[in-house]
Amino acid sequence: MFKRKIVTLTALALTGVLFLISPLIQEQKNITSAGHPILRVWILEEEPAVTRWLKKQAAQYEKEAGQRIYLRAASSKEMDQALTGEKGAIIPDLMVMQGLDTPLLYRGYALILRDENAVIHTPSPTSALFFRPTATPGPSPSPQPEPDLTALSPILAPPFLVPSLPDILVSADPLAAFLAGKAPAALLTAGQAAQLSFGYRAYALKDGEGLTMVQARAMNSEGAAFLAFLKGEAAQRALADAGLNSCDPSIRLYDESDPIRALIEGSRQ
Repeated sequence: MFKRKIVTLTALALTGVLFLISPLIQEQKNITSAGHPILRVWILEEEPAVTRWLKKQAAQYEKEAGQRIYLRAASSKEMDQALTGEKGAIIPDLMVMQGLDTPLLYRGYALILRDENAVIHTPSPTSALFFRPTATPGPSPSPQPEPDLTALSPILAPPFLVPSLPDILVSADPLAAFLAGKAPAALLTAGQAAQLSFGYRAYALKDGEGLTMVQARAMNSEGAAFLAFLKGEAAQRALADAGLNSCDPSIRLYDESDPIRALIEGSRQ
């Protein structure tokens, strides 16, 4: 009886181990498809828009280059193991996350102030906070006065964004906390601001502090080729479809038809 229990427990343990490593086994099997190598792209990114953009660009690259791409969400541990070349680690062809060496794109945030008197819709661009946008031809409305930062306490912000603003309250979900009335202001994306059920005013942060960069690193020549494609003008202009910002300062994606994103883009240095 005791031996039977030992055999059963051992079988269960092996099943558990196989379950845990099955994604890695499957990835190794996917290295080739119909005799052709697959380009493996790992991404560590919580913003769904970045992944959506990557998927569309991967599909376009497959059409143009005739190479299959395997896009996978990886853990921070897997990324670290690949970066350090840890023994036994799977090394992808291209890695995408914050903290790497090649700029790829920006995610943009604006300072959103609750204003019950404001109309509930996407507002027209206001003056940027400590930043004056480039003048445009023709008459323009008077800019909103810059907010009194000392009166905004606290200001909700995601954990990865730490601008030089007073009394920042880090929140895992600034939008939900802002909707719950836990602060008079929050740093939100334009997409998040569009979900607000009350009026608000929007301001850009100084010196591009509302922009967070997402970078990439090619691990071999195949990854470098795809990275060059992602940094090309067509792929960078496609960032507008995902509400993201280009890493190329010569590319402007937004105008008055998308005022908050235009405001954020204008703060880029």
